[in-house]
Amino acid sequence: MVRETPYFSYAVGELPRGCQLCVRGEKLVLFTTGACPRDCFYCPLSEKRKGDVVYANERPVKTVDEAIEEAKIQEAKGAGVTGGDPLARLDRTAEYIRALKEAFGEGFHVHLYTTGALATKKALERLYDAGLDEIRFHPDLFNPNSRLFEVEIRNIRNAFDFDWDVGGEIPSIPGQFERMKWYAEFLDKLGAKFLNVNELEFSETNLRALIDRGYKPISNESAAITGSLELGLKLLEWGGENTSLSYHLCTAKLKDAVQLRNRLRRMAKNVARPYMEVTEEGTLRFGIAEYDDLDELYTLLVEGAEVPEEWLYVNRERGRVEMPEGVAVELADAIEGDVRFFIVEEYPTFDRLEVERVPLP
Repeated sequence: MVRETPYFSYAVGELPRGCQLCVRGEKLVLFTTGACPRDCFYCPLSEKRKGDVVYANERPVKTVDEAIEEAKIQEAKGAGVTGGDPLARLDRTAEYIRALKEAFGEGFHVHLYTTGALATKKALERLYDAGLDEIRFHPDLFNPNSRLFEVEIRNIRNAFDFDWDVGGEIPSIPGQFERMKWYAEFLDKLGAKFLNVNELEFSETNLRALIDRGYKPISNESAAITGSLELGLKLLEWGGENTSLSYHLCTAKLKDAVQLRNRLRRMAKNVARPYMEVTEEGTLRFGIAEYDDLDELYTLLVEGAEVPEEWLYVNRERGRVEMPEGVAVELADAIEGDVRFFIVEEYPTFDRLEVERVPLP
């Protein structure tokens, strides 16, 4: 009954619509705030996102228009609204959802993750009226004695008063099988559609808390937690036999090797300059030259080396002149002195993360 998907994940039943778009790289990741009513020990949120900030993918945004522009670059067919807890900034979250729906149409699928702590009937009505299609709850399942847990469970019930898809999304934490089963049964009795289970991973911010609790990585090359995947599979096998929910076990490999790569590919073809090569992985590959004086370097390349101006781009923000890879290889062999040539690969994202730099002799 448990099947392996083409995306290195595992499923029982049909993947939620939000996941179907996500694995194809078609979902904008809309982070509406780092604020959250909880402080989970396994939270992977980076330090720069723990404040009250907004991101569309890797792009910090100040306005709805910037988020819409990012969605256009990605050719997104939907958005996943996340945080923190997006309901901690309800007005903002509803505004962004409504604006995306107005910009791209009702077919633009929006799902949202929330703890449930702030999901009052009025809050849920605001989200529904804004156009939210799918809501996923992650209550304080692994701390059932917390003051928020009872509130979250009560609020989850409210979500079934609206005509949208309701499900759960939780991490697979070794040693917590009984709590995970309890939540699956709870959702099933309410008539939820699905339960997503995420393979637990180390991050810079949860590393110490996980190590202190005895969790270990599966290898030196992976951030995935030993036993998390196996526990997730165990839950899917049990759930497929004992509930009517659909299940999706989202693996660390899916996020890195499939979802991110597919999103990068969609973005790369829209942001690549003529001198950039789009690789199979969705990165941008090209040559660069660095020198203390960019204007002097540009003059040297155009007048001294006779490189056509249309082959060059002066990137003052990065302090370099960019060019086709083959041109950089030829120039590195011909120009002597302090000019430094490299072949670089970057993500086509707003932050243009550099993933490789090869110096040319």
